[in-house]
Amino acid sequence: MSESNIDSIEISGSNDERRDAENSEDEPKHRRMQSLRKKALHTSTRLMHSLKNRGKRKVDCRVPRIAIEDVRDAEEEQAVSSFRDVLFARSLLPERHDDYHMMLRFLKARKFDFEKAAQMWEEMLQWRNEFGTDTILEDFEFHELEEVLQYYPQGYHGVDKDGRPVYIELLGKVEPNKIVQATTMERYIKYHVQE
Repeated sequence: MSESNIDSIEISGSNDERRDAENSEDEPKHRRMQSLRKKALHTSTRLMHSLKNRGKRKVDCRVPRIAIEDVRDAEEEQAVSSFRDVLFARSLLPERHDDYHMMLRFLKARKFDFEKAAQMWEEMLQWRNEFGTDTILEDFEFHELEEVLQYYPQGYHGVDKDGRPVYIELLGKVEPNKIVQATTMERYIKYHVQE
């Protein structure tokens, strides 16, 4: 062999070694990327599969009760007690709504103004009565659910690590025109209230 051939062989050999070294460094990165892609595809497939099968089975989405310490402020407790008396005197306190925290929310929403909070409470009771929210679970059936879910994929998908329900809506896949063809807005709102 001539000397020039030996030099070219050595040069090509050192290039191969560099490529092998680069490939060996990139190989773990490439494997990690493939692994992440597989996991993402698997998760996406599971999500789509769960959305397709959502209407085929009844899922009990009740969350296990979490113990929450009920800390009450003395002033707020006195205000709620007085507000409760006002509601009771006006016959605006059904037994099912006699709840400390619910009344406190109304008081806070109206900066502890009893008259404004009582008016807001009365409007809430009137709306619940007109809309039928207290009996909606027994009275309303959303027969077009399967068709609506095709155009608006959504639903509960388990709970997070703290036990709170996880609700997912795939807003990029919503087709509003087809939803309106499948059902009326009134029925759709009732479905969301029931849900």
